[in-house]
Amino acid sequence: MKLTPRSSEPHRGLQRSLTLLLLCLMAKGAWASSFSDSLADVISWVAIILIPIVGLIVYWQIHYLPSKIAEKRQHPQKEAIHAMCMVSRFSGGLFWPIAFVWAHLRPTIVPLSKEQVEAIAQAQKSSSGTDSGVKE
Repeated sequence: MKLTPRSSEPHRGLQRSLTLLLLCLMAKGAWASSFSDSLADVISWVAIILIPIVGLIVYWQIHYLPSKIAEKRQHPQKEAIHAMCMVSRFSGGLFWPIAFVWAHLRPTIVPLSKEQVEAIAQAQKSSSGTDSGVKE
């Protein structure tokens, strides 16, 4: 077994020194990282606190939207739409699409036909006749 002197050892020392110098130059910003760490901490706490609060406000306002629309359009069933919005908030938005469509629809009033009016009048006469007979 023959031992040969390594001629690359002086180059390894130089290579290690250059690598160490390069790492020190790259890590120059690491000495000033206390400001960026503090800034990151502030941003993260703001995000942790502010995003859920804003999310809850947006969720609440979106679920109240059909009620606002019904109020603005003077919907005759605005109280029922408001009740459905309240139920929708606590059911995870299950009834919200129904309330939203309902707020945009206006119920139409269909006039009664002559036969329907006569039937109602006949029913009122018969009920008032039986009521008056019971009272006497």
